[in-house]
Amino acid sequence: MEIDEYERSLQHSARVLREASLDAFLRKVMCDTVGSERCGSVRIYVVKDSSMNAGMFPNGMMLVNTGLLARLHSEAELAAIFGHEFAHFEKRHSLNKFLERRRSNDWASWIALAGAAAAVNTNDTIRDLRIGLIAFTRLQETEADILAGGLVVGSHYRLRASYVWLRVIEEEDALRAERGLRKIRRLVPALSDDHPTNEQRFLYFAKQESEVGDWGEDGTEGYRAATSVVLPILFDALIKGNDFAVADYVIRSRGEALGWDAPLLALRGDLYRLHGSPRDLASAQDFYQQAIAKPEAPSSAWRGLGLAQLKLGNPAGRDTLADFLKRDPAAPDANMLKMLLEN
Repeated sequence: MEIDEYERSLQHSARVLREASLDAFLRKVMCDTVGSERCGSVRIYVVKDSSMNAGMFPNGMMLVNTGLLARLHSEAELAAIFGHEFAHFEKRHSLNKFLERRRSNDWASWIALAGAAAAVNTNDTIRDLRIGLIAFTRLQETEADILAGGLVVGSHYRLRASYVWLRVIEEEDALRAERGLRKIRRLVPALSDDHPTNEQRFLYFAKQESEVGDWGEDGTEGYRAATSVVLPILFDALIKGNDFAVADYVIRSRGEALGWDAPLLALRGDLYRLHGSPRDLASAQDFYQQAIAKPEAPSSAWRGLGLAQLKLGNPAGRDTLADFLKRDPAAPDANMLKMLLEN
């Protein structure tokens, strides 16, 4: 009932990205992955959130974060994610986890009460119960990974899950390097981990992919076209977040995999301009100019270039911003930019 109520609130929430062509594309990939009969109970909502996550609830509601869509490169990779989440749904993992957690909490309460009455320390026993719950969740994740591989192999898509987990590892490396931390490689989960490690998942899927063979469709162009429609929204939270290295890695990996079109170059310009150092502003200028040189350049490239030029003390920025206002006179910040040019 609570989940149904949450879904009703989502239907009118500003957090949900509403784009009919993207919704149709996601439904098609889901149905192609799990079969048209089984996908009928699934309702997909794209949520504006920078994290790489998706989740499926016991009532058939599925949430897909914009941060996940920004990081994937093909329909085949999306199929692996959808297969994993659908496996959780079909195996009723969410409900089973809830029941297991409730049982553990009930036992912990009784053990604590009995221990208090008998003046016995029960902390170790309660801790073991909690660890058992974590292990239960980890087993569910492993089962969902196994089932996801089978779903993708049974579809027309190529199994490409290891590529996703490799980029997760590389993204974490980029973040740790930015923060001056060493890289971490873990093949064995820590006691408190409720998921297999990223390295475990990469190696498992790489092995399965080698056994299955290199057949099936990637759907790279279809994925690029479907996500390009909402590209600025997919990257907005990442660009405005606090992890520059993560955002730059995600943008670069998409550019290298799907091509450096003008909107993506403009978004990389936005990232560097907002980062703000003189060196970053110079890089931002270059990205914007590369975008403007392409026929599909978005008007935002002129806006970003003008602002970067002004921050660097280049008076040409005024002309660039004036050009932007001619191209997009109804821009949300048009009045603010006009005031800037009048001063």
